[in-house]
Amino acid sequence: MGDCFETIADVEATPEEADRLGAEVLWWLVEQGIVMAEQTDCTLGGKGHRPGPNYAAATVEPWAGLHQLGTNGLRVVTGRTVFYSMGNVQVVCPRCGAVVVDDQDEDSWSEFSQVIKEWYAGGAGVRACKHCGEPLGLNDWAWSPPFGFGYLGFEFWNWPRLDADFVAAVSDRLGHRLVRPYGKI
Repeated sequence: MGDCFETIADVEATPEEADRLGAEVLWWLVEQGIVMAEQTDCTLGGKGHRPGPNYAAATVEPWAGLHQLGTNGLRVVTGRTVFYSMGNVQVVCPRCGAVVVDDQDEDSWSEFSQVIKEWYAGGAGVRACKHCGEPLGLNDWAWSPPFGFGYLGFEFWNWPRLDADFVAAVSDRLGHRLVRPYGKI
């Protein structure tokens, strides 16, 4: 069966502001009744916040079985993180439209994964497109499915699909560009 996740990843938050912004959005979600304030073992990868009585306000449509799951919470992630999606990955240059990574081609993925490792280790994570020469940071490429590289993310485990208006409200609160990685493990 597996567990599903959908992440709202802030790709513009700085390391210095990630904890504060994460706490502010979490407090807002608690005030709205979307999640509970108490932390429990309800996510994969760490403690999280179970769905609150108004969780459906964040989703496209409610799912009655969510509250019965052991893994059903929101985990606020701070620190340098690769927010990834599951599935066949393709990376396209936004300037020239060339496909620079297709995970069906091991060589292209191997080359690009070095840039990800560099970023994760504290580097800039910039690579020039081998077709047009444009140097781009990891968040500037067109990732399909979405990937995000940053310091703040909100992982929702086994929730119904998040509503676009809810995600826009989170973006407004943060004042930053967001990406929405997802997957099933």
